[in-house]
This record gives sequence, structure tokens and C-alpha cells, in this order.
Amino acid sequence: MKSSWFKVGVGGPTLAHFTRASKKASAFDNLVSILREGVLRASGRMVRGQRPVICFFDASLEELARALTRRNRRRYEPFGVAVDRRYAFRNGARPVIYLPADEARGLLPREELWRAVALQLDRDPPVDWSFEREWRLAGDLPLHNKHVVALVETWHDSEAIYDQFNGNPPCAGVIPLRDMFAYA
Repeated sequence: MKSSWFKVGVGGPTLAHFTRASKKASAFDNLVSILREGVLRASGRMVRGQRPVICFFDASLEELARALTRRNRRRYEPFGVAVDRRYAFRNGARPVIYLPADEARGLLPREELWRAVALQLDRDPPVDWSFEREWRLAGDLPLHNKHVVALVETWHDSEAIYDQFNGNPPCAGVIPLRDMFAYA
């Protein structure tokens, strides 16, 4: 890795954003597109309010390892980027507010509802995503090589990223998560 700032986990200097497969491309292909374009694009998927956002994890290594298991592939895939937290913060990324939906609507202006994530502990089963320690940024985030590390599943995927960019991917490095987290 070209940079020494990378450390995933609570209080670490990075936030992780994971891609997923779409109808047209795999999660790996979507990661390559993000790196080629040099921008994380905001989306309104699963977000209250009208503002498209980028969602980030600030979860511990243990929580990330649990989230990236095969049984969770519908929601999380082990491909994405880790972004320097200070850079994301300077560009407007903030921790979300975990609240019951009605409470969020009562406290926040409609245009700020993107900042809230539902917390419904009285439901069966409860709705509680607080383990993600989610951060959000309204709008797109330009990626600069020194502020981003690519996250992939395996060493083979890491080599494929280097091949896609003729040995010089537009990021500070490529991390194979399976070996980092030792998950299967």
C-alpha cells in the first residue's frame, strides 16, 4: 500500500463504502467504474427525504467481518472503498442520527431527514442498524488517489484491479478483505 493513513474501524481514520451488484454489473465491476470515474455517486435508495446521499460504515473490524459474510451478500458485498475520514468530513460527511422515524420527522426539517436512520427497538424483530455506525454525505464525493483505498474480496481481485489500470490503480492501494478479516 502506498499510504500509511489507512486503518478501518471505530475511531480509525477511514470510512468504508461498499458497492453491490446491479442488474448490469457485478460489485467488482461497479468498484472499477467508481475508480475510473474518480467519484462516489450519491443515491436516494433506502434514504428518507429527497436528497441523494453516500452511505459509509464506521464499524469495528469485528462488525465489518460479520456484515461481509456470504449470508449477507444481498445487503453487503466485499467490494468498495475506504475514504480518509477527514477528507470525507471536509466534504460534508457526518454521522447519522439513529431515531424512531416519527421522532426524526418531528425533530428534523424535511430537507434534513437524510441524516436520520430508523431505530425501532419496540418492533419484533427490532430495526437496529446502529452497529454500522453509519455516516452520510449529501451529494457526490470526488475521489483523490491519496484519500482512497480500494477494498476487494481476495488477492485475485486485488490483482484484477491492478490489471484493469495497467498496474497503477487511481487509489492509495488495494486491500483484500477476506485475508484481512479472515472470513470465509
